[in-house]
Amino acid sequence: MAILTLQHFTALSEQNADLVAVAVAKPFDAALALPFSAETSARLVAEAKRVEFDGALGSSVAVSGGPDAPWVALIGAGSDSPAKAFRRVGCKVVKVARELKAKHAALVGTDGESARFATEGAILTSYQFLNHRTGAAAKPAEPSIFSIIASESAAAHLVLGRELAESVVFARDLANEHPGKCTPSWLGEKAEEIAARYGFEAVIKGDRELELEGFRLILAVGRGSHEPSRLIHLTYRGEGPIERRIALVGKGVTFDSGGYSLKPGDSIVGMHLDMGGAAAVLGTAEAIGRLRPKGIEVHFIVPSAENMVSGNAYRLNEVFTSYDGQTVEILNTDAEGRLILADALAYARTFEPDVIIDLATLTGACVVALGLETAGLFSNTDAFADELLAAADGADEALWRLPLAERLEEALKSDVADLKNVGPRWGGAISAALFLKRFVGTTKWAHIDLAGPAMAEREWEYINKGGTGFGVALLTEYLTRSEP
Repeated sequence: MAILTLQHFTALSEQNADLVAVAVAKPFDAALALPFSAETSARLVAEAKRVEFDGALGSSVAVSGGPDAPWVALIGAGSDSPAKAFRRVGCKVVKVARELKAKHAALVGTDGESARFATEGAILTSYQFLNHRTGAAAKPAEPSIFSIIASESAAAHLVLGRELAESVVFARDLANEHPGKCTPSWLGEKAEEIAARYGFEAVIKGDRELELEGFRLILAVGRGSHEPSRLIHLTYRGEGPIERRIALVGKGVTFDSGGYSLKPGDSIVGMHLDMGGAAAVLGTAEAIGRLRPKGIEVHFIVPSAENMVSGNAYRLNEVFTSYDGQTVEILNTDAEGRLILADALAYARTFEPDVIIDLATLTGACVVALGLETAGLFSNTDAFADELLAAADGADEALWRLPLAERLEEALKSDVADLKNVGPRWGGAISAALFLKRFVGTTKWAHIDLAGPAMAEREWEYINKGGTGFGVALLTEYLTRSEP
């Protein structure tokens, strides 16, 4: 979980930090009253002038603090920045503390929602996956304590920020766990732990149940592995009359070799992260368990399998029947995510949700189109798509809508089955979404292709290298906005 211990004080004098940082707006006013001694304030302002610090969002300047604290700093909050921008303020405080080897950092100059987002930024930036390090390398970098100096009225905002950030951290831990441990069975165990913590209903279907109930696309993908597949289903029902029923479906391929359509060697590295959609859905379950919104019912559904090569692996040109009775010809075993999602989407329909949202690290084509930091959104309903785009903006997670170009549907027709699992190379993210659309019927539906932002190749802002937990903040924002 989160490395930082979070503290809340209403006055700077109540705590004893190694680094005290003050959030200031752009343009920085050198005459601004700072909560330090006159001598410390003068040195800090002089250093700010020397380095031409202007208060730009995420900028900083620091000096040794003398009697006030070992170190003091100014952190740029930008010009008229929205509250969500303060994630970058909290992020910068942690990074400055690391540079200065400060174990306890305190932030002054935020309140209300800005204090919440600064808390999120600090916790997410402090995250490190150290589960398999030993010796000195297992020791987290500083700081270990983060204090927010804000009014008492900010307390609820700070709790919200902590709960959401720690839920994202939970998702990151799931994604970053190595594939020898993070198997479909292990994901099922983690889901059962969520259910036990928060009183959710839990149904975990193994290979026998999947066979008896007709989840043959999930079984096809997992057939080449000795690890059994799973269909994970958690259900949350908030207090009061249920006014909205939502199904969240996350792709849980815990390792993807590509099957007989084998990935190139370099492309197989990192494919334990091909369950970023599952991590987002289970991380959101963690967040909803903590926040407990009223009046909504949420189904968290994760189809999970390993896509491996063996004498029993599914073959090109095989035909399988989906959970809802459609036949699918396999023309690429590396287009496996849409297969397990198809069964799960058809299953989700049986609960008659008002909306279905699926999340998946589905196509490299979406990464080519939108880059590494933006997810693609497809939807069969304009108003629903707009709601998700608004939620993404509030969550500070980049989402861009792409078209469901119906002219590409023709390319999904099979000569021997109802449809095939791949279309042409061009427009690959669109044809994948069109394939999924076949399994949602008339239900309002959105597909989020997070192949880019679910896994980071480098550290940036409050995103760490590896699994990012992308989607947890977006889905939680949507679900809590949907609360009656």
